[in-house]
Amino acid sequence: MAGFSKYLTARNSSIAGSILFVLVLLKHRKRTKSNRGSSDLVLNTQKDGKKDRAAVDKVFFLRILRILRVLVPRVFCMEAGYLIFIAAMLVARTYCDVWMIQNGTMIESAIIGRSTKDFKICLLKFIEFMPIISLVNNFLKFGLNELKLRFRERLTHHLYNQYLQGYTYYKMGNLDNRVANADQLLTQDVEKFCNSVVDLYSNVSKPLLDIGLYIFKLTSAIGAQGPATMMVYLLISGLFLTRLRRPVGKMTVTEQRYEGEYRYVNSRLITNSEEIAFYNGNKREKQTIHSIFQKLVNHLHDFIFFRFSMGVVDSIIAKYLATVVGYLVVSRPFLNLSHPRHTHSTHSELLEDYYQSGRMLLRMSQALGRIVLAGREMSRLSGFTARIVELMKVLKDLNAGKYERTMVSQQEKEADAAEKLVLVPGSGQIINKDNLIKFENTPLATPNGDLLIRNLTFEVKSGTNVLVCGPNGCGKSSLFRVLGELWPLFGGHLTKPERGKLFYVPQRPYMTLGSLRDQVIYPDTHEEQKRKGISDQVLKEYLDNVQLGHILDREGSWDTVQDWMDVLSGGEKQRMAMARLFYHKPQFAILDECTSAVSVDVEDYIYTHCRTVGITLFTVSHRKSLWKHHEYYLHMDGRGNYEFKPITEETVEFGS
Repeated sequence: MAGFSKYLTARNSSIAGSILFVLVLLKHRKRTKSNRGSSDLVLNTQKDGKKDRAAVDKVFFLRILRILRVLVPRVFCMEAGYLIFIAAMLVARTYCDVWMIQNGTMIESAIIGRSTKDFKICLLKFIEFMPIISLVNNFLKFGLNELKLRFRERLTHHLYNQYLQGYTYYKMGNLDNRVANADQLLTQDVEKFCNSVVDLYSNVSKPLLDIGLYIFKLTSAIGAQGPATMMVYLLISGLFLTRLRRPVGKMTVTEQRYEGEYRYVNSRLITNSEEIAFYNGNKREKQTIHSIFQKLVNHLHDFIFFRFSMGVVDSIIAKYLATVVGYLVVSRPFLNLSHPRHTHSTHSELLEDYYQSGRMLLRMSQALGRIVLAGREMSRLSGFTARIVELMKVLKDLNAGKYERTMVSQQEKEADAAEKLVLVPGSGQIINKDNLIKFENTPLATPNGDLLIRNLTFEVKSGTNVLVCGPNGCGKSSLFRVLGELWPLFGGHLTKPERGKLFYVPQRPYMTLGSLRDQVIYPDTHEEQKRKGISDQVLKEYLDNVQLGHILDREGSWDTVQDWMDVLSGGEKQRMAMARLFYHKPQFAILDECTSAVSVDVEDYIYTHCRTVGITLFTVSHRKSLWKHHEYYLHMDGRGNYEFKPITEETVEFGS
């Protein structure tokens, strides 16, 4: 009785401890929810709604099938081969498990029966089969890891082929606001999706094979009623747990979105570190980063608590109750003394039969439990699937010229019915024609719906340089984005050369990763340079034209690789961009304050050389010295008005 009392005391203490632990978790969860209000939303995130819908339903399976067409494009491909290889290894592993159960039972029977001969024979068999079992297990791991990598490679190539088609990468961040943090989707989410879908394939296929084989073996041992009972339990418990896990998909989508926001604010800090340092903005940036991180942490606390709660229920239903059902099933023929199978069996035979049947049923119940728990993995996979499919849909729409963006300013423009103008993206017509840029009755508007100029009409032929001027926000950059086909045309007609014959030189030029040669010929490759018949000596002349010949002398070779964004000064980067312009020799070039860090004499030589080689210029600059290099000026006042007039001596004097 004393021992029993101690047992009850220990048991009660354990129960009390468990209850206390649960209460602490509940209190912590309540506290994190109350703190959530202090974590203000800093970024403009996606709306919680239909886009976040992620559950194991018909939509989920249709999404998986859509992605699988990308992952396994043909019947005869390496991915399909690895799927078959993994299936074969799963079958082999199941048979290895059955053999080990039978052989292990025979070893134990030989030990209990004190048969040295049988013990040695069975033990030697186990030693002989060890290399085969080890090979099967490791071949299975190899196949799974290789399939994960091949799926990731296939899906990554597919997404990047669409993401880097035309200007889609620009449109996703500037014209469409359905997908935030594309880098998060293209890197982490793709990897997690591929790992999850391959793990699910393994974790579902192996238990299904186990169940099928053990049902066959057990039916001959204890009858069909036992396995049938286990299958009914699987169906009921699986449906119940799947219903409870429905929030997992949506919580996974939210987690990945918050992770993307956290990565984004950190990348912004790195990109704009110099400006932030000048402003002494470290405290404000720390506040922003802490706020975003706290939002992620609060969500992860909730997710951890939900997984804890589901883990308790999963363990009870999928493990312990399944074991109870297994004991009830396997004990029935042994406890029934009139059962024909055990009427004349010896104690040793009963023991061997029980161990073999019991272990098979235990493995079957474990397989059933893994099937039930696979629903948890499937719920998490549904979250990754929803995000990948959304990305694929947006990429497809953008490549088809469709985009969705919240229109915030158009309502103000429609206040007066007389001034109402319906802006339809892509409703204008673009006509490709060499040596001419012509706007005809074209509205100049932002993708957000802000109307900058109601009706823009002017014409520029090759050889006629145009100076574009006006206050900030008047539409200068918008004009060039429309010219470069980065922004849609909202009406009218635009006649212009093809994209490759129009070149843009910004104030802060982009220096690519690579060699010195790559900086001059970007975006061409060395092979394309050779096909164009441009020698390295000509490249050297381009550098000399912009007074950068010393860079080649200093580095010693065209193939020298440096971090050119840091190696070159601001003025050197601007002159390198002009050397790049001379290399490509487009019909028209847009120079957007691209000589602001260049001396006046170098600037004068660059503009003179552009005219010599036949490059027509659209220039945005506030330098008075540039008026003499242009024939027309386009002035926008920022209130919807503009004027396009020739530059005369009076105009130059006025500009001076």
